[in-house]
Formats: sequence, C-alpha cells, structure tokens
Amino acid sequence: MNILQFNVRLAEGGAAGVALDLHQRALQKGLNSQFVYGYGKGGKKSESHNHYPHVIRQTPRLTSAANIALFRLFNRDLFGNLNNLYRTVTRTPGPLVLHFHVLHSYWLNLADVVTFCERVKNHKRDVKLVWTLHDHWSVTGRCAFTDGCEGWKSGCQTCPTLSNYPPVKVDRAHQLVSGKRQLFRNMLALGCQFISPSQHVAEAFNSLYGAGRCRIVNNGIDVATEAILAELAPMSESQGKSKIAVVAHDLRYDGKTNPQLVREIVAAGEKVELHTFGKFSPFAGENVINHGFETDKRKLMSALNQMDALVFSSRVDNYPLILCEALSIGVPVIATHSEAAREVLRKSGGKTFAEDEVLQLVKLKKAEIAQAVFDTTLTAFRERSRAAYSGQQMLEEYVSFYQNL
Repeated sequence: MNILQFNVRLAEGGAAGVALDLHQRALQKGLNSQFVYGYGKGGKKSESHNHYPHVIRQTPRLTSAANIALFRLFNRDLFGNLNNLYRTVTRTPGPLVLHFHVLHSYWLNLADVVTFCERVKNHKRDVKLVWTLHDHWSVTGRCAFTDGCEGWKSGCQTCPTLSNYPPVKVDRAHQLVSGKRQLFRNMLALGCQFISPSQHVAEAFNSLYGAGRCRIVNNGIDVATEAILAELAPMSESQGKSKIAVVAHDLRYDGKTNPQLVREIVAAGEKVELHTFGKFSPFAGENVINHGFETDKRKLMSALNQMDALVFSSRVDNYPLILCEALSIGVPVIATHSEAAREVLRKSGGKTFAEDEVLQLVKLKKAEIAQAVFDTTLTAFRERSRAAYSGQQMLEEYVSFYQNL
C-alpha cells in the first residue's frame, strides 16, 4: 500500500503530530509512506525536515507569504496547489491513498486541491481519498476554531469576532461559506472518506453533509512519546507545594489558556507552584516558573512527569494530544468544561470541572487529584490511561480503514 500524508506543518501542532505519527508507524509496518507538508517557521523548510525519512516540503516561501498577506482581506488562501505532485501520484504503481489533514493556514487554495483530486481520480482509478478533520474549518466560512460560536449553523451571517484563527481584517465568511461547502461536497462526490478524532467535529460535519459522512478515529500518543513513556519511572507525589503545569504553544492566546484562571492559581501562593511551558508567558510571581517553549518532547515529558497535575482551560481544541500525552505518563489533568476535554477524559474515566472547583483541586497532591478526577487510585488511573490513548491502536484503525476503502 502507498500512502501520501498531507499537512500544513511537519512537526508543529497536534494535527502534524497525528499525521507524522501515522507516517512513521506506516513505515515501521513496511508500508510505502511519504509526508508532504506546506512550510516550516518563516515559510522555510521545517527545522525537523532532516529528522524524518520520506518528507517533502511543498509550498514556496513566496506562496505562503502572499497567502498570509492577502488572507486578512479575502478570508481564503488565494494561491497554492499540488500540481507538482501530479506525475508522482499518477505514476505510483498500485493502490495509493491521499490522506489529507490540515489544508488551511496559508498553503493551499481549496478549489485547486479539489481540481487536482478530480484530475488524479480520472487518470488513476485506484487512488483513494481520506481527509482527517482536526478542527471545524470544513463547516465554517473562515474559522478553524469556532470558540463557542455557532454562527456556521446559519451560514456565518455576521462574524462575532475577526480574531478567531485564521484572523482577518474584513469579514467575508458569509460570502464564502456556500462555495466552500460545495467544494467539500465535490470531495464527497469523488469518494473522499472523512474522519475526525473528535465526536463533536464529526457531528458538526454530518449535520451539514449527511449522517455518517464523517467517522471517528481518536488520536493516540506518538511513537516518540511511547518510547519516552517506556523509560519514565512513575513519580510519587512532589514534596512541599503542589506542582501544577500549564502548557500551550503561545501562552498569551486566551483561546488556549484562560489567563484569569491561571492568575487565580498563582494567587494561591504558598500552596501551589505553577510551571508554564510555552512561548510568551504573561504570568509572573514568586511561585511561577516559566520554562519557555520546549521543542524536545523527551524534556517536556520528563518535566511533566514531575508535576502533580496539568491544568487545561482551552476553549478551542478538539482532541488535544497534550492531554493524551500527560494522561499516558500518569499525570492527572484538571480541565475546565469543554467538549474536547470531556471527550478525551471520558476515555480514561475522568471528568471536567467548573473554574471555582479547579482552584480547589490545584492545591491537592497527585493521588488526591487522581481520586477526585478519575474516582480511582493513582496506580489504577495510570494503568487505565496508558491503555486508553494507544497510538498503535490509532494506526490499526486507520490501516483497516485504508484497506476497506
């Protein structure tokens, strides 16, 4: 079996983590897999490009720069296509799966992608199309993250905020939503099979495009995390203050991190030591340790292993890998109410909490937190979580899906 994975980034972000993990696991199983990504930092080749086999950078720097500049006015990516891969795809001997992940974010024009798929399908009948939906972009006029907005249900009439990712200066979502949805219907007509790791994303897609059109395959931890997990010794409770972690790529973004809640945790003073992992931390205090953005997964997991809990307050994630990773290494997660957190925690018997409850839980030690969140002992929670978020299970579900296309 031949597989091409497509994602805007190679090794940054949750969707990239899933796509890259599928690529690596497929290679381990002897499948012929390649990973096509848009661009790395600054529109250049990804810093991780040489760390992984069979990866292809797709988008010229000028294309991504032009899309970034013009998206704020036009609300869509005007440039970028997959045409340079046409011969590679059509001349591949045997069945070929084109597996799309995140195609937005300044690297591809959606209409050109659909046209490419139509040409390929006409030329090579044994090409199969799969698209994993990691966010709500398929149902909205512009946004990837709805942040609680349900305007997409009525055609994105007036956007309540221009700052939802990808941000804009002028709102054209209502003008674009109908044409954009028709392009997704064209993909369905080509036989494209849609998958989401998230039940609520799948339900949103199915409400527009038809019952059962999007199936669910939950995310799992990647091969790197599994290797780290095998080496990490379970940590007992920390001594002294309760050690609480907050993790986000950009800690300033209030969609991912509730700043007021974090400041109230800091205000707990002597009872809590807050550890942040991410760029641009706005949090400070005698009981705050800002570690910065940690690109080394081993170092991040080792640091999280020392924590009593991870606090998760994102409103925009859909099936966040950081939760799967923390839970897999035996770190309890204290999450505020959200569909994403409920869905992930449910797999290991956990629950979410109101903000005032979070402020009480962060003062507890690891075993007490495990009991409160998962209603079981710390040891039982660790065993349950390690099994619940298996990346190997994710691969087996996807390979079975590929084979049954």
